[in-house]
Amino acid sequence: MEKTRAPTGQTAYEYMGPDSTEQSSEIHWTLHVDGSAGKTGREAGVVLYGPDGFTAEYALLLDFTASNNEAEYEALLAGLSLAVELGAGKLEVYSDSQLVVEQVNRAYEAKGLRMKRYLQKLKEKLKRMGELEILKVSRGMNNRADALSKMASEETHDFGTVLTEILLHPSIDEVQVLEIPPGPN
Repeated sequence: MEKTRAPTGQTAYEYMGPDSTEQSSEIHWTLHVDGSAGKTGREAGVVLYGPDGFTAEYALLLDFTASNNEAEYEALLAGLSLAVELGAGKLEVYSDSQLVVEQVNRAYEAKGLRMKRYLQKLKEKLKRMGELEILKVSRGMNNRADALSKMASEETHDFGTVLTEILLHPSIDEVQVLEIPPGPN
């Protein structure tokens, strides 16, 4: 990773993935993520802005115990997965979690097993990305992602065109896949 200085004075990293091309890095995508854990539940919100006014919104309800920072990592992982699926080239990511942003940018060390696992999972995801820059923004500059995260735990679920998902397990948990032998069962 190459260290760069963002226009806002925040430290950022750009990652040039193995499949990135000159053409895809020309198209600019923006990702806003927010995760929170509190009395009302654990939730995450993702807003991905692409070329030609494209917008994808994603609300996640986390049905497992998570801290604020773990919820923020879940939002970031979900947002990056969405960006990869949609073929995002150059991606600018905004989060209001200083801890998560600085861990990704290597200014802070991840402490505790779960935080180390989240950071490792994120690094694996970054290998499939094009050019990426992650920046810390104030909560006020992350309004839509914050609103989506709150929407995920509301009793009435009138999300319209917002993608929604309930995560039953943390993204860092290993999923065991059993191989079924061919033949009658």
